[in-house]
Amino acid sequence: MSVFDHSGREARRFWHGLRQAVLSRLQALAPRVLFGLRLSASVCLALFATYYLELQNAFWAATTAAIVCQPNLGASIQKGRFRAIGSALGALVMVALLAAFPQQREPALLLLALFCGLCAAAATLLRNLAAYAAALAGITSAIIFADTVTDPSSAPFLAIVRVGEIYIGIWSATVVAMLTGSGSARRQLCQTLGRISANLLAGFSTDVTSGRGAADSRAARIALARELGPLNLAIDAALGEQSPVLADRARLRRIPFALLDALTSWRNAARFGERSSVAETTSRGELRASLAAIDPARFQSDPAGFRDSCRTALGRIDATRSSDVDAPIVVAARDVVQGLAAAADGMLAKGAVGSNGRTPRASFVVADPLPALVNGARTAAAILAVTWFWVVTAWPSGPFAIVFTAVATLIFASFGDHAGDLAKDYTIGVALMAVVGSVLYFGVLPALSSFAALIAVLSVLFIVLGVMQAGPWHSVVFLAMTISSLPLLGVGNPITYDASAYFNLALAIVSGSAVGAMFFVAIPVVPPSLRLRRLIALSLRDLRRLLSLRSTPDQLRWTALMARRIELLPSEATADDVADLLALHAVGRAALRLEQEVSDHRALGLLRAALTALADGHLADARMMLVTWRGQSLALDPPDDAEHRRWIASQSHIAVIIDAIDNHPVLLATPFRGWQPFFKAFR
Repeated sequence: MSVFDHSGREARRFWHGLRQAVLSRLQALAPRVLFGLRLSASVCLALFATYYLELQNAFWAATTAAIVCQPNLGASIQKGRFRAIGSALGALVMVALLAAFPQQREPALLLLALFCGLCAAAATLLRNLAAYAAALAGITSAIIFADTVTDPSSAPFLAIVRVGEIYIGIWSATVVAMLTGSGSARRQLCQTLGRISANLLAGFSTDVTSGRGAADSRAARIALARELGPLNLAIDAALGEQSPVLADRARLRRIPFALLDALTSWRNAARFGERSSVAETTSRGELRASLAAIDPARFQSDPAGFRDSCRTALGRIDATRSSDVDAPIVVAARDVVQGLAAAADGMLAKGAVGSNGRTPRASFVVADPLPALVNGARTAAAILAVTWFWVVTAWPSGPFAIVFTAVATLIFASFGDHAGDLAKDYTIGVALMAVVGSVLYFGVLPALSSFAALIAVLSVLFIVLGVMQAGPWHSVVFLAMTISSLPLLGVGNPITYDASAYFNLALAIVSGSAVGAMFFVAIPVVPPSLRLRRLIALSLRDLRRLLSLRSTPDQLRWTALMARRIELLPSEATADDVADLLALHAVGRAALRLEQEVSDHRALGLLRAALTALADGHLADARMMLVTWRGQSLALDPPDDAEHRRWIASQSHIAVIIDAIDNHPVLLATPFRGWQPFFKAFR
């Protein structure tokens, strides 16, 4: 073999490796480039529509298109709908304020700040895209105020024009998203649910078949509990694609609640298995066979078949005759399989519905009002500060500073601990765009002589910004550049070039964004440790109200409330904190189910007395009464299968409550101190 042959092989190996590296890099970059093209197309379509209709401020439509366009197609479509709702609400409120105070600026400014604060509070209480709609209502009201402050009498007309421009931007981004959609959000949701279902079934089956204790499977349950938040985001994105497979929205949104119930039932079974001395019984063998018949791999390929196999397993579990020893495990197995069936059912166009022909909807729940109050106060204070400076200095661009102060504080109101850092990145992006915009405004745009040339320049700009925005490195910086670019450039019909106007506007946008970011330092978000303590304390308070019959929520509302609180747990929360919330959820659910299962008035009276004692913190008395009630129940002989199932269920629920008393005595006996943790955190 010659040295030339050896060097030739080395060269071919080198070029082959280089080609593979380039192809893999391009493959990873392709989704980002696609988003850049979609962003550019949305902006250009909005500009074309506004120029064709000869609207003056075309940049509002194009800016709206840039905001609505998201890397996730389903989120883009759904975001457009919520932006339309929020924009219409903000316009109506601002027109009403200007009509009520046409010649009185001070009350109108105060009410504008209060309304934006209310929008920030709503954005914190709501979730995902509904929170975005609340924020957009406040931003739209600030935009209309900035346009009409010099002539309040023209507010109705300008409000119609601005909302029309915003709707053009929404329509443009939605059309582009629908034309380029491929159902990826639904596939990702199905994959996520398939993974969660497989882990849930595997973990529960292992605990039932091997007798593994609760401590051994605890980490797996904690990991599944932390997936509730991302699961809700995936559901929102899938709903935006308007797939015919997703016809029943209420059923789809109830999937996290069904999975939380299943997760809590797994927790109950694991705790009971840890304490039980029985390694193998007939009922456990039957449960093992029933669970083994469910193939989790079918969830993604055949949700209907997976659901049918779950229903078959439910029938076999209902036919299982168990003693009081295994009653909690049998009931938990039924709940787990029922939760898996509900998850598969949510992915189908036709499924189980309520008695009125529709799936029951979960009511609105508030996990903790404190972060909403803090965010609302921050937004109102920031807007009032900029308003005061504008009034005192008579700054011509002050109204635009108010707009971008509202943008900086409202957009990030629902981002929790990351809000301050994101607001800082947003301000940096706006400042960078002011520099880049000056180059385009003075050096490039004046040389253009046609609409086609303008579209070509803006296409290049937004493709680059879109590629960077879809990347992992400080994406909010490039989002800020995208949002502020068109107002800075003043892309209208026609475009006018004024150096002083550009620098005044750039100063207003940058300073307004900077003030918004500074108020995240002046009025910081609620600390994670305080939020964690309040979530547990509020859950304990609500449980006591439930046990003492001062509040009687249905099972769906109780599960929705606890799911929201688990979803809002900060990253600093430990496994013990998640376990405490799961224990509180388990006790509340068991108490609600016992109210339905027990029909004898005397037994029901003893049960309510025990639950009232538990609510008052008298754990020993509550445990003694529950044990007495359970002993009386064990002496009964159920006459038929239906009564036997009710007997099994009641034994299981009592066992769950007694287990919580034995293993969480400090938690259940802790008094609720209301606002005391708030004052301690800010000393």
